[in-house]
Amino acid sequence: MAKILLSAGLAIGLLGGALVAVHDSSTTPATDLETVAYSPPRYRMVQANIKAGMGTARFKQDVRSILGTAPDFVTYNEVNGRRTADLEPGRYRVWRKSGDPYKSATAVAWDNDRWAATSKGIHQISNKLGKPADQRLHWGIRYANWVTLENRATGRNISVVAVHFAPKSRYYGDLVRPSARALNVLVKALAGRGPVMVGGDLNVQYDGSRYPRDIFAAKHLIPTYDVTQQALITHGRASTIDYVLARGIARFATGNQRAFGLESDHNAVRVDFSPLPVTSTAGSGRVRFGPGVVVTDPGLSAAEEQSVLRTVLKAVNSAPRGQVVHLATRTLTNDRVVRALKRAKSRGAKVQVVTAEKTTTAQMRSLQRVLGKDVNKDSWAVARPRGYDRAGLRATVLLVSRTGATPAFAFSSSTQMSALAGTGKRSGYVSVTKASYDKLFRPFFSAVGRKV
Repeated sequence: MAKILLSAGLAIGLLGGALVAVHDSSTTPATDLETVAYSPPRYRMVQANIKAGMGTARFKQDVRSILGTAPDFVTYNEVNGRRTADLEPGRYRVWRKSGDPYKSATAVAWDNDRWAATSKGIHQISNKLGKPADQRLHWGIRYANWVTLENRATGRNISVVAVHFAPKSRYYGDLVRPSARALNVLVKALAGRGPVMVGGDLNVQYDGSRYPRDIFAAKHLIPTYDVTQQALITHGRASTIDYVLARGIARFATGNQRAFGLESDHNAVRVDFSPLPVTSTAGSGRVRFGPGVVVTDPGLSAAEEQSVLRTVLKAVNSAPRGQVVHLATRTLTNDRVVRALKRAKSRGAKVQVVTAEKTTTAQMRSLQRVLGKDVNKDSWAVARPRGYDRAGLRATVLLVSRTGATPAFAFSSSTQMSALAGTGKRSGYVSVTKASYDKLFRPFFSAVGRKV
């Protein structure tokens, strides 16, 4: 097939607890944010389904094309029947359970100069018999091969999983959802060691109704397409069925996502991950936000589990004098948020708060003593339970006219700013366009009975 290169327009980086969009480093002049997002160490992962029926010469050409991108990790599909030696030339090593056409169909390769395998294994994804008479294998029997790797320079651990879901068939049915649940069991077991990266052909369209988003979300397994906000064409008829997914993605900048053509009938998917420290929530005039998703991952450090709360604190703490902070939250009982709002008022920002509380809390009364309760003034804090529901606001909406170097910051989340905001499974969405800001600005004022 003709070689093609399909590019994603956005790359996402983590800064101050939020996933932040940056443009491809090859086309955009470097900024402070991009310096952070693309600084070494960078971990590159490639997912590749190499068609089983291809000749050996074309197969080897695809392996050269994949390893030519200098990946740290590769997840292979449809490699049963291929020689292991052909999958691990040079400095690369490969793990798969050999000697069985079902168990050897997926494989994980890694750069042995940079990574040392500490444990390996195999996990059954589906076990369903059924095939036409002329087909040799039962396609409903599938396994995932996995490796836990330790970075030789930093000692950081990452687990990499290669998986290939069965396509829907009248011989054994639709195995996507049970396969996703089986994959979750493996991901949960590996997550205690550190981030988990999964690569595979899932045989389900990314934007289709069969995509098991709810199942993956239950174990914080996130496709990079969610983070970059761009799906790639990986198969015929503009299909997106090959994925890189990650648990623990809130610890990484995610960028340089690309699909590139192979001799195979699939395009390979390449993604870069850069591990970043979680910064403080202190305010900064240089902090930058961009469109993306903020995801927490319980089981990591306390700071990383608080990504949603820390995004709110960072944005409020970075609002300078003269700017306006609008916060809508169903319940405001988080003392850290209340203190941040008071500090913003004291340095000259305008602060406006609306909650859906039916009983005024001690935190709200404390805030009202500083901000007042007159919604026609520059600063105020009021409870409007009926108005909140009527306006259709999410559990938390934060709008800041300018925070740090970012104008028109808008953040919405299903997490209210209660004492529990920094624990458990949380997520939220950041946007930085005037259109998105205005879309939330109107219902915010509608909740308190003001027209804009």
